[in-house]
Amino acid sequence: MKMSLAGKEGKSRVLILSGALAIFAFAQLHPLAATPQDADASGQSFYADAKPMLDFPLPDLLKAIPELEGLDPAASQDDLPSILSKTGEVTEDLMGSMPNLTSREDVTQSKPGGKGKDREQIQREFDYMIVVHWNGADGTVEEYRSASKGAGLEVDNRSQGYMLTSGFASEWLQFLPPNQLVSRFRYLGQQTFGGFKCYVVAFAQVPGTTSITGTVHFEGRSVLLLYQGIAWIDESTFRIVRFRTDLLAPHPEITLESQTTELQFGNTTLAETAAPLWLPQGVVVTTQMHDRLYRNVHRYSDYRVFKVESKILPAPADEPPPTKPN
Repeated sequence: MKMSLAGKEGKSRVLILSGALAIFAFAQLHPLAATPQDADASGQSFYADAKPMLDFPLPDLLKAIPELEGLDPAASQDDLPSILSKTGEVTEDLMGSMPNLTSREDVTQSKPGGKGKDREQIQREFDYMIVVHWNGADGTVEEYRSASKGAGLEVDNRSQGYMLTSGFASEWLQFLPPNQLVSRFRYLGQQTFGGFKCYVVAFAQVPGTTSITGTVHFEGRSVLLLYQGIAWIDESTFRIVRFRTDLLAPHPEITLESQTTELQFGNTTLAETAAPLWLPQGVVVTTQMHDRLYRNVHRYSDYRVFKVESKILPAPADEPPPTKPN
């Protein structure tokens, strides 16, 4: 499963729903993002009448997003172009300095209990990897997960009814300058979060123009997803310190009412890198399907740089060269 922020692949998150199961994962491409002429608008007409939260009157928006409590509202949109420009520049710089990384990931997965039972949950530990591939000016950030201590991993846990989510290290690439072309933005104001004084910016993808999309597979059906969200941007560094995404519209035909992803980013200092990296520290994913609520909590620690090397060795002299298959 793969997310593209570049080229014409056009798939972002892939959300597979089977009964009580939800799984999504993605990678992100940089920097040549999809432009309106690249977009495959197939399925996006569903969102033509969507009402993004950024268009809500401020009192309604504050009710919809409790995290905005304490917001100092913006008097105008005059500062928005500058905020987006500087955030885009910083995002490009951060992407350019991203090495291959590994970390410990602790995940708590919870789901509704059976009839008459309380909520059920499991805790799992993984080795989490962020791998950056460059092809000239184009880069790919891909994320992998394996069970800790080298054990095998069965990511498809639909028999247990849990969801397993991933793909958070590159969420902020939504703010790369080319990717800003396929979204609308609104400057909401200023707010302090985690000791950071932040600009708060809402965004919503524009139906019919974006190829940064998601797909739901549910009981033989495929449904396309578009997104909206809010970024909290540090005023002094223009780094995104907090990021929230939501579906642009629910899909009642498959009982997918909402999915909210909340991320917190922070400095990570490593001996091998010249400057601190900006990486996810914690993530909460909440999915509402009809009257069933699923939640995953991810915690990341012990980030380390690793190198991926490969060699092509010649065949032994007494071994014939491989033949092409018929």
